[in-house]
Amino acid sequence: MKVETDAILVCSSCGVEGEHELLYLSDHLRASRCRNCGSTLRFSEHVYAEYAWDVAGRTARLPGKFLGDVFKGPRWVVTWPAKALRKPFSILREISQVTAFERRRRFRRVARRKDAAL
Repeated sequence: MKVETDAILVCSSCGVEGEHELLYLSDHLRASRCRNCGSTLRFSEHVYAEYAWDVAGRTARLPGKFLGDVFKGPRWVVTWPAKALRKPFSILREISQVTAFERRRRFRRVARRKDAAL
């Protein structure tokens, strides 16, 4: 998972060329958010499910990666416990980034409905 924060695009909502945040899952673009108007455009309706598949895929590759790294050099094994202790925190950070895209999108949609009702 990756969030790119400095992409310059033209927003389809406000029409202004400016910075956008891009959410990538499994090397595929899944959502973008305009920094000017806050509009979020999702390219998939199942961002949470795709994130779960992404995490599952990365987890399934860990044993092979671990073995490959052990054979590259034994010094890597010494750093493994520290990496293992930090991993839950990085997963929580990723979850907060994914939910931030969804939360802001929902907030904007509710705000627009309230404005239309007035």
